[in-house]
Amino acid sequence: MDIVRFEPRFLETAGRLIYETDRQLFDLFFKNPEVALEKLLRNGVCWDPERIIVASSEGEILGVLAYEIDNSKSGVLDLIRKLGPGDSLRVIMMDLIDSLSTQRVEDGDLYIASLAVAPEARGQGVGFRLLQEAQMIAEDRGLDRLTLDVSPTNTPALNLYSRFGFRLKGEKEIRILKRRFQQMELPLH
Repeated sequence: MDIVRFEPRFLETAGRLIYETDRQLFDLFFKNPEVALEKLLRNGVCWDPERIIVASSEGEILGVLAYEIDNSKSGVLDLIRKLGPGDSLRVIMMDLIDSLSTQRVEDGDLYIASLAVAPEARGQGVGFRLLQEAQMIAEDRGLDRLTLDVSPTNTPALNLYSRFGFRLKGEKEIRILKRRFQQMELPLH
């Protein structure tokens, strides 16, 4: 298994995997979420392509991890220029909901925004290997901790994060949207 940086040739598969990590939110705002995700990835909106790593084997994508290091987001004018007014508004609304239901990225954090493993590759250590790579990136940058949010109903992900050393930090919920996440962290020092 190889861990590589995101490339445009990964758009379709990476977009589909990322979509599966937060299907509820994407379906709320986009008629065709997979196409919208490809557009967001292609334009570096929501996830900076430089901050996406991919696990692959023999040309097949096994998993993807997108991360954030700071809270810098595209400005509204930049969003409109890249996506147009309709999709820009959708992204702004998604960011608002995310900010209410997930933890804030602090200085010194590498926040794992999305981690997805292809169904046929689950149970083969792909997620663990992607987390190891994220940890190495954080350590190389002198960051203090890894953070993430996970649905309390996603037992396989909770087990993976616990085995990797993440600990529960708190919980956030938006009841009206039935959106609840457990906040987890892994100190690096």
